[in-house]
Amino acid sequence: MKKGLTVLLVVTVLLSFSLIGFGQTSVFDISKANPPKAIPSSDMTIFVIVKASQDEHWQTVLDGAEKAANHFGVEFIHQEAQAESDISRQVSILETAISTNPDAIVLAPTVADALVPGIEKAMDSGIPVIIVDSMANTDNYVSFLGSNSYKIGQIAADEMAKALERENGSPSGKVAAITWMSGVQTAADRISGFVDRIEEAYPDIEVVSVRDPMGQPGNTLNITLDLLTAYPDLDGLYNVAQMGGNEMVRALDMEGRKDLAVVVVDASPQQIWGLENGYVDAVIAQQPWVMGYAGVAYAVMARNGVPLAKNAEIGISVITKESLASGEADALINPVEYYKDW
Repeated sequence: MKKGLTVLLVVTVLLSFSLIGFGQTSVFDISKANPPKAIPSSDMTIFVIVKASQDEHWQTVLDGAEKAANHFGVEFIHQEAQAESDISRQVSILETAISTNPDAIVLAPTVADALVPGIEKAMDSGIPVIIVDSMANTDNYVSFLGSNSYKIGQIAADEMAKALERENGSPSGKVAAITWMSGVQTAADRISGFVDRIEEAYPDIEVVSVRDPMGQPGNTLNITLDLLTAYPDLDGLYNVAQMGGNEMVRALDMEGRKDLAVVVVDASPQQIWGLENGYVDAVIAQQPWVMGYAGVAYAVMARNGVPLAKNAEIGISVITKESLASGEADALINPVEYYKDW
């Protein structure tokens, strides 16, 4: 039964990602591997590096990755920096991973440039690299698996407009956005998608401020409080990342502010609490558990030269009070529990 489930999952991953990828395929040259031939997954070691240990989002990615490792019978190793702002630590971990000569590396690069030398070194050393969540500024990798962050920003703008219409009677008002950290491409794309969509589709919505907490815990809470003071006529707030979204919800709760249109990204328990209690209007949800599972599945297949999508998009969903009540968002809000019996 378990073997049949694993085969089904592999086929599903291959078919779905090949269909929604961007058309280009990628094949790792196993003649560079050690040994230079296909090997059983039970003989493989997969090294997984996410962005931070202190973030629920990355713990969910790791849970999915570990589940895939169990299904495929691979040795699963993971290391990560404590905080996303510790970029030098992630660079160092990648160097450590390469030195252990694993059969593949699954990496979520915190910034687009700093991890490039390590990624290219791994590939040139015969270690296939699967990139998840955030792109790096190199084409020298096997596959990228992640959400379209620009599209997340666009969807967030549409949800903001809907919330403002409910609040004000029309999609109009002053809104502010808070990113996560300069240099993080996913955060930049989520801001760009949001601002561009507002400008092209909602002329009566004004983005009055875009703030950067520099990836430091606590900064988003203070920025949110500052925005509420600096713009007493503020109508809406948007946050692009899980930790920042959590802090935004806490700040709104501290101030008792349920009168704003609020859109956040990543579906943490704190954000879902905010949705249930009137502080949040919409949560834009990725699928971090699926990302982790698929990252390891792709790593196993890449090591043995299976043709894979070069760039594969993992879906995005919007969670509202209605979808919470219906149960259709269960796999998004608590994926560890939802998938525990796989």
